[in-house]
Amino acid sequence: MSVYAMVKDTSVTEAVKAALTKLISQDLVDAVLVAAKSPYSALPMPTLFANAEAMDGIDPLAPAAPFNAARQAATVSRQATGKRLALVLRPCEIRALIELVKLNQCTLENVVLIGIECLGRMENEVFLRHAAAQGDVTAEFLKNTSLQDDITRTCKMCEQFEPAHADIVMSTLGMAENSVLFASGSETGEALLKELGLSPAEKPAERETVTKQLLEKRAAFKKEVFAETSEKINSIEKFEEMIGTCLNCYNCRQACPVCYCKECVFLTDVFSARPETLLRRAQKRGSVKLPTDTSMFHLTRLSHIAHACVGCGQCSSVCPSNIPVADIFTTVAAQVQARYDYVPGRDVQEPIPYLMFEEKQKSGEPK
Repeated sequence: MSVYAMVKDTSVTEAVKAALTKLISQDLVDAVLVAAKSPYSALPMPTLFANAEAMDGIDPLAPAAPFNAARQAATVSRQATGKRLALVLRPCEIRALIELVKLNQCTLENVVLIGIECLGRMENEVFLRHAAAQGDVTAEFLKNTSLQDDITRTCKMCEQFEPAHADIVMSTLGMAENSVLFASGSETGEALLKELGLSPAEKPAERETVTKQLLEKRAAFKKEVFAETSEKINSIEKFEEMIGTCLNCYNCRQACPVCYCKECVFLTDVFSARPETLLRRAQKRGSVKLPTDTSMFHLTRLSHIAHACVGCGQCSSVCPSNIPVADIFTTVAAQVQARYDYVPGRDVQEPIPYLMFEEKQKSGEPK
């Protein structure tokens, strides 16, 4: 699609709000899931709106994401309701949502995907510190490159900051201050933009250059992180050292948008060792570190979801021991995904590689 529309307002947040509230007020959708501040916190949280007048606090372009909202998006789209929903999501959230669709955790029927061109997110405490100091963090973040350096380590190496598969894409790269470019990514998006009556616009001339520079910067940092992490986990001893302070809190599993099992094996009797078992192990080895099976937990998670890791970095954000879980997962995931030529969220019709069997003819066998 090639329809572009621009919204300009007193602030970029107001520009976005002006467009998104029209979706409900003009009855183009029944509800919108979008990040919004609450009366109790400046931290934007996924919020489901069914009334345009309640959307004052929406701030989807804020450099904050307390968690990957694919889980919340899957919750409201778990099954078709006959209502039309607009889901405003970051690129990693859209890709995770597509993986969840493949796993029959939700449906995209009657769903409008609105993708955010994502310049990264800050850790919660960093965002709140900036919010307390300057109020409108979003506007300052979009124009202040030094503030953009405060995004998470994982975001700094994300090359997929432009959303794919979105019906509508909201862009700010190369745009004038307080302006947002809306681009259609489908016939549905094109029709909605026309219904919203937004002003036609052209892509900014400098957008391509700015995008290329950002991509090169992130690719270089990603290469650096992968090389550093690969060296740290190239033996079981080094891997054990890297996760040595793991508490088995399972926060990383809870934060992962594609770790979807209703019952985790690590919460079953399989890994619930009886006292006599622990004593027997201690007698055999001399000692047993508690909690047990921390290595098995991380290795099992890697084997389960490395193909689907979208690199959102939430696993590192929630680790109370400050283990760089995301560095490990993105490094291993890149190798697994390359092996299967699989990109999570690339295509909702693309089969999950672990669920496919490909029979190859042995050399010398008759055809």
